[in-house]
Amino acid sequence: MSSIATFVNRFVGVRELAEAPSAAWTRSDAPRLRPLANEDVYLFVKRIDNSPVIRASDPVAQAARSKSMATGFAAAVLVIAGLVPTAYNVTAGFTLQQLRSEQVQLQRQRAILETQEAQLVSPDHLRQLAKNLKMTEPEPQQVQTLGGTSRLDSPAEARITLPFSSAASVR
Repeated sequence: MSSIATFVNRFVGVRELAEAPSAAWTRSDAPRLRPLANEDVYLFVKRIDNSPVIRASDPVAQAARSKSMATGFAAAVLVIAGLVPTAYNVTAGFTLQQLRSEQVQLQRQRAILETQEAQLVSPDHLRQLAKNLKMTEPEPQQVQTLGGTSRLDSPAEARITLPFSSAASVR
C-alpha cells in the first residue's frame, strides 16, 4: 500500500508541495494517534512503454509449438476417423429404415391396385360394361376361325364380320 504522499504528489505536484509553508502546531501536545506505518516512504510511479521492444524468437519454443499443433491435429484426425464408421452406420440405418417403410407402402399400393384390377376385369364387371355400351355377343355365323400362327403365338385368330359391312372384315 502506498502512502498519502504519493496521492498528494499525483494531484498537487512536487514543486507546489516544496513551496508550501511548513505546518505550525498550535498545541505542543503529542498526538494521540500512532504514526502510520511506512508514511515516510515515497514511491515514485513511472509509466513504462514496452511497445518498441521486440521479443527474440526462441527456436526451441517454436519447435515445441509446432509439435504440439501437429499432435493436436493428428489426435483430431484420429478421433474423426474413429467416428466416421459410426456415423456411416447410423446414416445407413436411417436409409435402410426409410427403404423398408417405402417397400411396405409400395406393397400396400400394389395390393390396392391388384384389387382394383381384379374388380375391373371380373366377368360381372365386363358384362355390366358391355351392357352399358350396348354390346352383344357375336352370332356364330359372324365368327370365322383362321388357321396359322400370329405374332402373339396364339394358335388361331378370330375375325368378326359386322352386319353393316358385309365386305369388310375387322381384325
